[in-house]
Amino acid sequence: MLSSKAFADAFYGKSKTILEKEILPQYLPACRWFAGKSREIHELEIFEDILFNGITSVAHILMIRVSYQDGLPERYMLPVSFTPAPDPDYPFAIIAKIKVGGEEGIIYDATYDDSFRAALLSFIISGKSLNGSNGQLIAVYERSSKYNDPSCDYIKSSQVIKTDQSNSSLLYEDKLILKLFRKLDEGINPDIEMVRFIYASFHDESIPFCMGFVEYRQTNHSEPIFIGNLQRYVKNEGDAWSFTIGNITRYYENVLSSESSASDIITKNMLDVRYETIPDILIKLIGIRFIEMVAQLGKTTGELHLTLASHPDFTPEPFSTVYQRSLYQSMQNTTKRHFELLRKSLNLLPDAVKEDALNVLNYEKKVLRLFKSIVDMKLTSTRIRIHGDYHLGQVLCRGNDFVVIDFEGEPLLSLSERRLKRSPLRDVACMIRSFHYASFSALSVFTQLELKTWADLWYFYISGIFISSYMDKVKSAEFMSVERAEIEGLLRIFLLEKAVYELGYELSNRPEWVSVPLKGIVDFLSV
Repeated sequence: MLSSKAFADAFYGKSKTILEKEILPQYLPACRWFAGKSREIHELEIFEDILFNGITSVAHILMIRVSYQDGLPERYMLPVSFTPAPDPDYPFAIIAKIKVGGEEGIIYDATYDDSFRAALLSFIISGKSLNGSNGQLIAVYERSSKYNDPSCDYIKSSQVIKTDQSNSSLLYEDKLILKLFRKLDEGINPDIEMVRFIYASFHDESIPFCMGFVEYRQTNHSEPIFIGNLQRYVKNEGDAWSFTIGNITRYYENVLSSESSASDIITKNMLDVRYETIPDILIKLIGIRFIEMVAQLGKTTGELHLTLASHPDFTPEPFSTVYQRSLYQSMQNTTKRHFELLRKSLNLLPDAVKEDALNVLNYEKKVLRLFKSIVDMKLTSTRIRIHGDYHLGQVLCRGNDFVVIDFEGEPLLSLSERRLKRSPLRDVACMIRSFHYASFSALSVFTQLELKTWADLWYFYISGIFISSYMDKVKSAEFMSVERAEIEGLLRIFLLEKAVYELGYELSNRPEWVSVPLKGIVDFLSV
């Protein structure tokens, strides 16, 4: 078994060089949270190594700087433990088998180490600090807060939440949840900033509350790097994604057992959908309760935006010509980059999606023209702080209501970019795209071709109910225009922008899902 001394030696001298040159450049691209999968790594450096004593083991918190052949470098956090034999339940956590000073062992991601998780919670609750070679790791626990529960000091078990996300969430019994931020950036973290304000506004003790955090302060740097955010765990019945998948699966089963024809159902514009406009057959097939829950989600989203807009520091700001031009420039750059990635990946795609891929490539100029239209739009709506990464997986079901979580924003953006004020219709568009994903995710287990038309109908009317409920809640808000043409134009642009973003994301991370954004883009532009 590898001793603690030998384990520490693995991060110095020749062993460290092997980690930097060989092991980590191969390991990181396989990690869900690593954002540089589609980029070629030029150089990797461990710029900080903090020894972290666990309850029964030793870990090292590594901070890594990754440079690429093109573009800006990125920094990541990777806690590392060692073991003589890997846990068969977590093969993906294994980093490498190493041999140092004649001793062998397995190094692996320490978030899957019970001892490390327990020690990390103890570190935060105790408000401790640790020195590294280039800075200091500092824990802050708001022990004076009335929201803290003394029983949190005696938590005995923990686990890694098995969700598909860009960070790592650790659950401590049913009391606390600790989110570890893998991608590191200097500055205020919006997940901590926004949750504090929203909690104070709603005064609801079941809403996640920031109870503490861990930050790293580099020597001679004024801005901290947030490593982790400790929150009260919200008891729930699962997330809205699982709830939605369950509904649409039953919907497809109901369709197959009915004798109804989808060809008799007319769709025009999502903005015109109201409960009374939904065909009776769809109400029967979908179910009244789910439709009511989607309406509640729209209302919850509206309440969230109204709350954020009321913050003195989040005061709504008007659109400007400069902002609209920068918005178009960003959309243009993303489109060109992701369409080029699609061209390079074309021969690797399954035959079933190649036709849509070719159609999308032919639409590139049309996509750019639509995005460019935002430059000349005369906008009366305003910009506010928004969720920024809003989808069904970021919403928890709790009885007949919802709790919104994870306010860190889009992980691929810098912290300063995530804190920019944007149109709240971006969040609306993201949720609508999430409904589209759900409809086709559930469809994958069925083989009947006629269900594709029914999938489109479900997506259209459910999205419409969400929009109408949201608009009813915010129609008098300063940030929302009273001009339908403006709302429709912005929503169309943001829906397409999100689909183009998804295209690049899926090509880089989950190519088996690329058919969903491809269909989304084709549907937008083929009308």
